[in-house]
Order: sequence, then structure tokens, then C-alpha cells
Amino acid sequence: MGKTYQFECDLCQYRVKVSGGADAGADCEVQTVVCRDCRELFDVFTRVRRRASPAGKLKTFAAEIPPLQLRGAPPKPPGWKNLELACPVSALHRVEPWKDPGRCPRCGCYLVKSGLPFRIWD
Repeated sequence: MGKTYQFECDLCQYRVKVSGGADAGADCEVQTVVCRDCRELFDVFTRVRRRASPAGKLKTFAAEIPPLQLRGAPPKPPGWKNLELACPVSALHRVEPWKDPGRCPRCGCYLVKSGLPFRIWD
């Protein structure tokens, strides 16, 4: 189970809701990154689970089309897909992993983490 916390800067009043580092759920893993160009913190996916598509499902809306043409491509085996760290605004922006306790991306002071998780996700 992953957890999202609220972080706040006492000096510049910057607020953000992120995991605060590497975190994982049942179907994905995220990492908090700081974008040097946006001056923001983001949670980005680092690993996602691929699901196998159900094989052999036929569409029955057109009787004149042979069933073999209605079947999709063979399903991909389930597994994990790794992703590179990138800014969600632009792939050209410079990002670095961020971990709590860490500095504010705007003013450089340390961010204060809320005591309880803002959200628990899976």
C-alpha cells in the first residue's frame, strides 16, 4: 500500500501532496522527483504491472465477419514494465529523485511532512 503525505514549506507556503520518496502499491511503484525547471515536486511512475488481455473473446455484433478476424493480437505475458524518471510537464526538463526530509524546490528550506497520510492508495 502506498501513502501520500502533504508537505509544506514554512517560508514560502509551498504545498504539495506526494509520497516523499519511493513507494509501491499492488500494480505500480512511484518515486517523488523534483523538477528543476518547473520548481515542483511530482510523483512519477517508475514501474507498472502489465496485465494480460483476455484471450479468445469474440465480438458477436457482425455475423458475416469470420471469428478469427475478430480476435485481437495474442496477449502479452503479464509482468512489470520499468519506466524512466521524467517530468510530467515536459520530458526535456531536468529531474532528480527527492526523498523526505528534503528541501523546498522553490526557496531551499526543508519541507515539513504532515503527521498522518493524506491518502492511502493501492
